[in-house]
Amino acid sequence: MSDEQRVPPGVDPSRPSPARMYDRYLGGTANFQADRDAVDRIVELVPEIRDAAWANRGFLQRAVRWMAERGIRQFIDLGAGLPTQRCTHEVAREVIPDAVVVYTDSDRA
Repeated sequence: MSDEQRVPPGVDPSRPSPARMYDRYLGGTANFQADRDAVDRIVELVPEIRDAAWANRGFLQRAVRWMAERGIRQFIDLGAGLPTQRCTHEVAREVIPDAVVVYTDSDRA
């Protein structure tokens, strides 16, 4: 499916989005050419940024698992971005199958 075929209403695919760029750093596919171009430019300046994104994602996963193993059943993921690479609910539900997760973010597209 081309970028043009999958643009949700109200989204400007010509403008990079931090959430879609983060998805790109993690190897996801929920991004557009403008996001890929912006990521490529940033990677040229800061080659370790992909490692930093993966470190961030790894911390989130370890923290959620740690809390779930201690009986926490409800989670709020602030600044969640787009669903990508083992989301909060996936990690929590590996430990507590009926864990509840609320995702929230503020990204205009």
